[in-house]
Amino acid sequence: MNTVPAARGWNWVLTGFALFRKSPAMWAFLTLSYIMLMQILGMVPVVGWFAATVLIPTFSASFMIASRELDHGRKLGFKLLFSGFKSNLPALLRQGGLYLASGLAILGLSALIDGGLLLQLMVFGEKPPAAAFEDGSLAGAAMLAGALYMPVLAAFWFAPALSAWRELPALQALFYSFFATLSNWRAFFAYGLALVLLSVICSFALFVLALLVRGLLGSKSQNAFILVMLPVMLSYVPILFASFYASYRDVFAPPVELEAEHASAAGPR
Repeated sequence: MNTVPAARGWNWVLTGFALFRKSPAMWAFLTLSYIMLMQILGMVPVVGWFAATVLIPTFSASFMIASRELDHGRKLGFKLLFSGFKSNLPALLRQGGLYLASGLAILGLSALIDGGLLLQLMVFGEKPPAAAFEDGSLAGAAMLAGALYMPVLAAFWFAPALSAWRELPALQALFYSFFATLSNWRAFFAYGLALVLLSVICSFALFVLALLVRGLLGSKSQNAFILVMLPVMLSYVPILFASFYASYRDVFAPPVELEAEHASAAGPR
């Protein structure tokens, strides 16, 4: 495990963009297929949400594998979307079960503020009453849930790749991931800033495209807005997925490989 400089956090997003550029059409197809699959699962009342949540680490491993394939000069294929199911699946499913339990625990604690409205929204899809927005209880519950989710996110950040590639059991992978993320908090802080910048750029692109659509279609533009949002989303999400791999490659690469990459990036002196 390596502790990398803060500047590497910016590079994770740049690497994600570089990997996306190698195969944008297939990246978009894989991402859209994943989103549609999760939406279909989510349509099944309660059980679907549970199943989709449990499968998140497995699909995370799949996108890690897809990123590594591109990084090694190989091509993407649709079968890579399910490659995580062939990579230490028992450990990944155990991670999914723990991820589900953590999410339910966080939502349960948030119920202390809003009486369970956020939990009902996330699990059952029940829309909160207007009063919950007006009195701030829903916002307070969301803020508490967000704060509690941060250490969970740290524990699961590298865990799917550690189980898939290093055959680590679920709990051991979560342990290493948490402390690897904590040790590299400076890089992750820079990474967060880079993601904010990327979000601003994507939002600006969406705004410009929306203006163009409105100018071309006039009153019909609202129906076409989803077509404008789709290409932006199918660019942002793959870059995000690929940046996860970039962070793993830095933090868990053998020190010799990491030094060689830094030397290559620096160029001749």
